[in-house]
Amino acid sequence: MIIQFPTQYKDELLYSAISRYHLRSGNLSYLYTLEDLFGKRTITATPILPCGIQKLISRLPKHTTLTEKLLIEQHTLYPFYTAFLPEEKAVSIFNQMIGDDGKKLYTTACIMSSSVSQNKFFHFCPLCFEEAEQGERYWNRLHQLPGQLICNKHYVLLEKSTVRLIQSDRCSFILPTAENCKYNEIRYVTEPLKRQYMLLLELIDELLSNPIKHYSYQEWTKFYQKLLLQKGYGKFNSQVRIDQMKLQDDLLHFYSDEFLKKLGMTSTVWVRLMVQKHRQSFHPYHHLLMLGFLGVKVEDIPTIMNSISAISFKKPVVTPPIKPTNPKILERIEDRRQEWLQLQEKYPNKSKSELRKMQPAVYTYLYRYDRNWLEMNSPKLSSRKAINKRVDWEQRDKELLKKVKKATADLLLRTEKLRRITIKALGDETGELALLEQQLSKLPKTKAYIESVKETEEEFRERRIRKVIERMRVKGESIQNWKVIREAGINAKFYSEIKELRYYK
Repeated sequence: MIIQFPTQYKDELLYSAISRYHLRSGNLSYLYTLEDLFGKRTITATPILPCGIQKLISRLPKHTTLTEKLLIEQHTLYPFYTAFLPEEKAVSIFNQMIGDDGKKLYTTACIMSSSVSQNKFFHFCPLCFEEAEQGERYWNRLHQLPGQLICNKHYVLLEKSTVRLIQSDRCSFILPTAENCKYNEIRYVTEPLKRQYMLLLELIDELLSNPIKHYSYQEWTKFYQKLLLQKGYGKFNSQVRIDQMKLQDDLLHFYSDEFLKKLGMTSTVWVRLMVQKHRQSFHPYHHLLMLGFLGVKVEDIPTIMNSISAISFKKPVVTPPIKPTNPKILERIEDRRQEWLQLQEKYPNKSKSELRKMQPAVYTYLYRYDRNWLEMNSPKLSSRKAINKRVDWEQRDKELLKKVKKATADLLLRTEKLRRITIKALGDETGELALLEQQLSKLPKTKAYIESVKETEEEFRERRIRKVIERMRVKGESIQNWKVIREAGINAKFYSEIKELRYYK
């Protein structure tokens, strides 16, 4: 049982509170902290969506007021990433977070497939940092949202620390300090940009303070189409038709390019997809930007959702073509046929849709009275030729080998936070993990080199011992077995391997 766990500040990440526990506990290894809090060392307590929370609660004192729900909703980004997901997905993510296995968390939350990328490093507000100079500094969960945001308290741009948000190793608990949170100046934003930021941050604050009910993809489709119809962006006859060009132009006029780029949005295809039938989830930013554009508050969503049943999604009934018998109509049909064929002869590269726009009356007449002939005598859809994107694997092998050699050298030169040399470690260092894990058989030189340098667990333990002894020599410390083993973080069960340290001395 844990005697005392740090009291969390408002909007402090659970990861940050664990980091404070690690510091106060005096544990030499992060693994010891994992064992204290979760009862095992294999838990991966990631900053954004951590797992193992049920184990953590079970090890706290019985009188604690902390619960799994409170930690997840108030000290992780669960309410942000699940707000616009269907209920079954949100429940699945919650259950994975309270459980021990979080391997599919980011996939279930659609973070991996999103066009909006996660930040790689923790962000912080320099003014918040200065205010906490006499107290405790911590990682604010709002500051870790994707993109380049501003502080919702001081309205200045957040700065990037040197602490990884997406961690290369399995676990490390690092608090903000003067060393890892350096900045040159306080950066303010222009008033127009500030107004756009504040609109977004107010909606995020509403979302985190008052979580909404989870709705299905179909309900979100009807939600946006109803609002857009009310705003004059479409018509509703037998089905909803949205003027997507006008919508996109107005929305991109409402939000500046600079603002969207700071959020990590380089494409605007999401605007078109959001007003079509939802077959996938969209990033919370997409929803929040659309809500802000339409002037809707988070608290208004349930009321609007309750009124969307009037919109029908039934497809219009297709009427069969009319079979004429009147000689005059038959004569006109023949004339229209000739006009349609002449139009194709004049514009051989035009598609059926393009020809239809050029002569809408001719097309409509034939569609009504002679549809089968029209289908047989119109340009066919041209299939796109696949572009041959052959990879020069020999060249890629040479380039990757250089990166892997440098990464190996960097790992071996480290004196702190040592990592065992594995494919995973080399992939993290080079940024080519997927290539090394999935295509290594096509990279013979790189593969052979990795086979020659990768370490067994025993070799890695030996390297850690060597590093500790080297450090102790430089400091002029007495080299004692127990001290070397402790500083190297070697488990007691491996003591017999290294009992005789004269070899290393």
